[in-house]
Amino acid sequence: MKAARIVLPVVAGAMLYVGAVQAQLAPEQTREPHPGAAALAAAGNILFFPIRTAVMAIGAELGGMVGWLTAGNETAARDIWGLPPFDGQSHLQPQMLDGEQPLDFGALEFHMHVTPP
Repeated sequence: MKAARIVLPVVAGAMLYVGAVQAQLAPEQTREPHPGAAALAAAGNILFFPIRTAVMAIGAELGGMVGWLTAGNETAARDIWGLPPFDGQSHLQPQMLDGEQPLDFGALEFHMHVTPP
């Protein structure tokens, strides 16, 4: 009971102190809208995503089979999984089509500038 008389005021004081602290907001960064890049990424993903998913599934199966055939050697399986056709991003982003971000396939990196600046 004595501990409660000490703990409760300390906890209440800490809560009041935290409530008085003001949040610091980071400066808002404005960005220019690119509706063409967003629409092109959405339309491109209709074709790109299913093909990319199929290629990645083939790589997963192939890597698993190599690992199994080498008596469970994870390094051999990871070597297959790290090949450029099987590793990388599975969908397009609008920033990729603007050239702000690269499109990665394993160690390969492509910078696209599809939409006008």
